[in-house]
Amino acid sequence: MKVLDVMTPNPLTVIAVESVSVTNELMSENNIRQIPVVDGHELVGIVTDRDVRAFLSDALLANPAEREKALNTPVRDIMTTEPLYLSPDDDLQEVVEMLIEQKFGAIPVVDEAEGLVGIVSYVDVLRCFLNRLQEE
Repeated sequence: MKVLDVMTPNPLTVIAVESVSVTNELMSENNIRQIPVVDGHELVGIVTDRDVRAFLSDALLANPAEREKALNTPVRDIMTTEPLYLSPDDDLQEVVEMLIEQKFGAIPVVDEAEGLVGIVSYVDVLRCFLNRLQEE
Protein backbone atom coordinates (compact mmCIF):
# COMPACT_ATOMS: atom_id res chain seq x y z
CA MET A 1 0.00 0.00 0.00
CA LYS A 2 1.07 3.53 -0.72
CA VAL A 3 0.51 6.88 1.04
CA LEU A 4 -1.89 7.78 -1.78
CA ASP A 5 -4.15 4.90 -0.70
CA VAL A 6 -4.76 6.23 2.82
CA MET A 7 -4.10 9.99 2.79
CA THR A 8 -6.75 12.68 3.07
CA PRO A 9 -6.52 14.57 -0.23
CA ASN A 10 -6.66 18.35 -0.53
CA PRO A 11 -6.31 19.10 3.19
CA LEU A 12 -7.44 22.30 4.81
CA THR A 13 -4.55 24.80 4.80
CA VAL A 14 -3.66 28.30 5.92
CA ILE A 15 -1.21 30.87 4.61
CA ALA A 16 1.68 32.13 6.73
CA VAL A 17 0.07 35.53 7.39
CA GLU A 18 -3.16 34.00 8.72
CA SER A 19 -3.75 34.79 12.38
CA VAL A 20 -3.32 32.31 15.20
CA SER A 21 -6.97 32.96 16.09
CA VAL A 22 -8.32 32.00 12.66
CA THR A 23 -6.02 28.98 12.47
CA ASN A 24 -7.17 27.81 15.89
CA GLU A 25 -10.83 28.26 14.89
CA LEU A 26 -10.32 26.30 11.65
CA MET A 27 -8.74 23.41 13.51
CA SER A 28 -11.46 23.43 16.15
CA GLU A 29 -14.37 23.69 13.71
CA ASN A 30 -12.98 20.92 11.50
CA ASN A 31 -11.85 18.68 14.36
CA ILE A 32 -8.24 18.51 13.15
CA ARG A 33 -5.02 18.83 15.09
CA GLN A 34 -2.57 19.75 12.35
CA ILE A 35 -2.87 22.24 9.53
CA PRO A 36 -0.32 22.69 6.74
CA VAL A 37 0.88 26.22 5.99
CA VAL A 38 1.24 26.93 2.29
CA ASP A 39 2.43 29.53 -0.16
CA GLY A 40 0.32 28.70 -3.20
CA HIS A 41 0.67 24.90 -3.33
CA GLU A 42 4.12 24.89 -1.73
CA LEU A 43 4.31 23.52 1.80
CA VAL A 44 6.16 26.08 3.97
CA GLY A 45 5.23 24.86 7.45
CA ILE A 46 2.80 23.09 9.71
CA VAL A 47 0.95 24.18 12.83
CA THR A 48 -0.47 21.85 15.44
CA ASP A 49 -3.02 22.36 18.15
CA ARG A 50 -0.15 21.97 20.63
CA ASP A 51 1.71 24.85 18.98
CA VAL A 52 -1.35 27.06 19.37
CA ARG A 53 -2.07 26.00 22.96
CA ALA A 54 1.54 26.52 24.01
CA PHE A 55 1.64 29.94 22.36
CA LEU A 56 -1.65 31.09 23.85
CA SER A 57 -1.19 29.62 27.33
CA ASP A 58 0.71 32.64 28.65
CA ALA A 59 -1.52 35.06 26.74
CA LEU A 60 -4.65 33.61 28.32
CA LEU A 61 -3.41 34.67 31.74
CA ALA A 62 -2.21 38.07 30.61
CA ASN A 63 -4.23 41.24 30.21
CA PRO A 64 -6.83 41.55 27.41
CA ALA A 65 -4.53 43.62 25.20
CA GLU A 66 -1.81 40.93 25.31
CA ARG A 67 -4.35 38.21 24.57
CA GLU A 68 -5.66 40.14 21.57
CA LYS A 69 -2.12 40.69 20.30
CA ALA A 70 -1.37 36.96 20.63
CA LEU A 71 -4.58 35.98 18.80
CA ASN A 72 -3.67 38.31 15.92
CA THR A 73 -0.10 37.00 15.61
CA PRO A 74 0.63 35.56 12.15
CA VAL A 75 0.81 31.78 12.18
CA ARG A 76 4.29 31.97 10.57
CA ASP A 77 5.57 33.04 14.01
CA ILE A 78 4.56 29.74 15.63
CA MET A 79 4.65 27.20 12.76
CA THR A 80 7.24 24.49 12.30
CA THR A 81 9.23 25.44 9.23
CA GLU A 82 10.62 22.83 6.86
CA PRO A 83 8.33 20.06 8.18
CA LEU A 84 8.90 16.44 7.33
CA TYR A 85 6.66 15.28 4.52
CA LEU A 86 5.86 12.22 2.48
CA SER A 87 5.41 11.49 -1.21
CA PRO A 88 2.14 9.96 -2.47
CA ASP A 89 4.19 6.97 -3.68
CA ASP A 90 5.89 6.25 -0.33
CA ASP A 91 5.09 2.89 1.24
CA LEU A 92 2.51 2.81 4.02
CA GLN A 93 5.01 1.05 6.28
CA GLU A 94 7.23 4.16 6.13
CA VAL A 95 4.27 6.27 7.24
CA VAL A 96 3.50 4.05 10.21
CA GLU A 97 7.17 3.99 11.26
CA MET A 98 7.46 7.76 10.95
CA LEU A 99 4.24 8.40 12.90
CA ILE A 100 5.45 6.12 15.70
CA GLU A 101 9.11 7.20 15.80
CA GLN A 102 8.46 10.93 15.51
CA LYS A 103 5.27 10.82 17.60
CA PHE A 104 3.48 12.81 14.91
CA GLY A 105 -0.28 12.96 14.58
CA ALA A 106 -0.13 13.67 10.85
CA ILE A 107 2.35 14.22 8.05
CA PRO A 108 1.81 16.36 4.94
CA VAL A 109 1.98 14.68 1.53
CA VAL A 110 3.83 16.57 -1.19
CA ASP A 111 4.03 15.75 -4.89
CA GLU A 112 7.12 17.24 -6.60
CA ALA A 113 5.10 18.67 -9.48
CA GLU A 114 1.85 19.59 -7.69
CA GLY A 115 3.02 20.63 -4.23
CA LEU A 116 0.86 19.77 -1.23
CA VAL A 117 -1.66 17.12 -2.27
CA GLY A 118 -2.72 15.59 1.03
CA ILE A 119 -2.07 14.77 4.63
CA VAL A 120 -1.92 11.38 6.30
CA SER A 121 -2.80 11.06 9.97
CA TYR A 122 -2.72 8.25 12.46
CA VAL A 123 -6.52 8.17 12.11
CA ASP A 124 -6.17 7.57 8.35
CA VAL A 125 -3.81 4.67 9.07
CA LEU A 126 -6.08 3.21 11.75
CA ARG A 127 -9.08 3.52 9.42
CA CYS A 128 -7.13 1.62 6.76
CA PHE A 129 -6.27 -1.18 9.18
CA LEU A 130 -9.84 -1.35 10.45
CA ASN A 131 -11.11 -1.70 6.88
CA ARG A 132 -8.60 -4.51 6.28
CA LEU A 133 -9.69 -6.30 9.46
CA GLN A 134 -13.34 -6.02 8.46
CA GLU A 135 -12.54 -7.55 5.06
CA GLU A 136 -11.14 -10.70 6.67
